[in-house]
Amino acid sequence: MKPNEDKKKAEGGVGMTLAPDGKGVAAVMIECDTDFAARSENFQKLMKTVLAGVLQSKAKDAEAAKALPAVKKELQEATAMTIRENLVLARAEFKQVEGDGRCNIYVHHNGTVGVAVGVSAPAAVAQKPELAALLRDICMHATAHDPAPMAIDKDGIPADLVAREKAVYLKQIDENPADAKKPQNIKEKMVEGRLRKFYEERALLEQKFVKDQELSIRALLDKAGKDLGGALKIQWFIRLAVGG
Repeated sequence: MKPNEDKKKAEGGVGMTLAPDGKGVAAVMIECDTDFAARSENFQKLMKTVLAGVLQSKAKDAEAAKALPAVKKELQEATAMTIRENLVLARAEFKQVEGDGRCNIYVHHNGTVGVAVGVSAPAAVAQKPELAALLRDICMHATAHDPAPMAIDKDGIPADLVAREKAVYLKQIDENPADAKKPQNIKEKMVEGRLRKFYEERALLEQKFVKDQELSIRALLDKAGKDLGGALKIQWFIRLAVGG
């Protein structure tokens, strides 16, 4: 292995674009060696080519995108001639809302993190500009929230990760003289309380909305659904972050 060959690339950019019908999105992340390259016009040209290819072909992943003739050609030319750095198409995906609904996107101004979200909504509600604005706010929330959401709800968080968190909490309780002698059922209730906090941090629907800490994302959607005239449900979200 060559020196630094296995080093994770820390520079690059994220791009997202909506399908004309507002029900699909192409999401792409390209990694490179330097921030200078990521900010160049040639890099942005490459990003636009890849996004257009993913959107048109509905490529399901980076391998499918790299097989597209226009994307393959642009990557080769950028690597060898225009950008002259190692370029990796790290993520590429087309995602679509199933049934009635819509999606929206937000890419942070520095181009290193972006989020897309797709929701189910009655057809009439899906066309309302208020819904598009709400979804953009949720995308902005997911780019800014720390820690980043890893699932829509708590059921989507991997069971092994939850088990590890629970084991850590139990160990902390057992090592605390004030808690160690408490009955096991009390310890379990303490762990449940800490897990609720964990879910509030990592499950999108449980997170406190960054623009209004009195509302969770779940409550925000419920309120908006009542105001707009139809139930809203998140089908999926995509969060891409360079170096993340």
